Amino acid sequence: MKKKIVVLLLSTMMAVSVVGCGDSKNTEDKVSATESVESTENTGVSGYESPSFDIKASDYVTLCDYNNMEVTIDGDYQVGEQEVKEYFAQIFSNYGPFYKPDETKTTIEEGDIVNVDYVGKLDGEAFEGGTAESQNIDVYNNSSADGTTGYIEGFTEGLKGASVGDVIDCDVTFPENYQAENLAGKAVVFTFTVNSVQKEMELADVDDAFAKEQFNADTVEDMYAQMQTYLERAAESTKLSDTYSAIHNYLLENCTVEIPEDYLNARVNDYQTQFVNNYLAGDASKLEEYLSTNYGRTLEEAREEWKSGMEQNISLEFIMEAIAEKENVTLDEEGYATYIQNLISNNGFASEEALYQQYGYDDAAYGEAYLRQIYVDNLALDKIRETATVTETNAADASVESTEETLTETDSTEK
Repeated sequence: MKKKIVVLLLSTMMAVSVVGCGDSKNTEDKVSATESVESTENTGVSGYESPSFDIKASDYVTLCDYNNMEVTIDGDYQVGEQEVKEYFAQIFSNYGPFYKPDETKTTIEEGDIVNVDYVGKLDGEAFEGGTAESQNIDVYNNSSADGTTGYIEGFTEGLKGASVGDVIDCDVTFPENYQAENLAGKAVVFTFTVNSVQKEMELADVDDAFAKEQFNADTVEDMYAQMQTYLERAAESTKLSDTYSAIHNYLLENCTVEIPEDYLNARVNDYQTQFVNNYLAGDASKLEEYLSTNYGRTLEEAREEWKSGMEQNISLEFIMEAIAEKENVTLDEEGYATYIQNLISNNGFASEEALYQQYGYDDAAYGEAYLRQIYVDNLALDKIRETATVTETNAADASVESTEETLTETDSTEK
């Protein structure tokens, strides 16, 4: 049976991912947008050990006038009645087909979808898992209405030619290799009650009963209100993400960063080491072949791409840390605790220790220090966001200035 639409699909607010200062484990490079994990304190390739760096970002950054930046975003962040209707139509298509009783039909014919209740009995006693109500089934194909579930041989045989209101016993024998040992090879009786012959619903057929069954909404209007709220939150999330991206681009274009070459090389080496560990079980001898086969790259070409992506990432790290230092942004423990709990709950970590281990590459102290810095840098980004002039070029109001969004409690691992 096709699953009902999950209410959370419409009610859960999208995670607002603020690209704070971004460790290079989130670098999107041409070789792979997801295969980047590294640190400045790991063993490098071919016996190389990354030196220990104590980098003060402000020593390598010349900041621009970030308090008077003007940025432009060009997304469509408006949600109106038409957008809600189009969204529902998409859901209706993707999760359908849906069915309703066909009042013109009373006899089951080939090709019909039929709604039934049934009870399965073994030696006269109902057995676990053998009872269901209001199931839509394809009788002549012996499967669920959407075809995703096939039934045991003979399950729907007695329904062929039956009529609405009939109560029918079907004798069925479970296969010898059936997964439930208490039923394997056993003869049972399924008693069906035929509720209705069904027909496929169209959008115009959607009513309060559908809204209640599929969305736990009292009425169609309430269902649309759910969607309106979801889409507004999604649009706001997208707007925030676009705004932060625009700010990052402005900072990268207008601030000057000089990255120490040995530091950059160490980061690339660490990236390469982690790449080998993740995808080649630590066997660096297979790296060149792997890159050639999967990406059409030589190792030298791959390292140049990694280096290019990492240069931008490190530049943004340095800029945000320098701004945080200049603005005297400090960490508040209560806000940080909420931030960490969001990361844990939204990304499936078993504990705070596990989170820090992940970000510290098995060094929890390093992981905690890293996330503390990320949190502070996000606060700094929030601070300069308040002074930025943000123009929306694709909105109903073509010149909108916004200074109210915050980012101190991002709930994504992508900073």
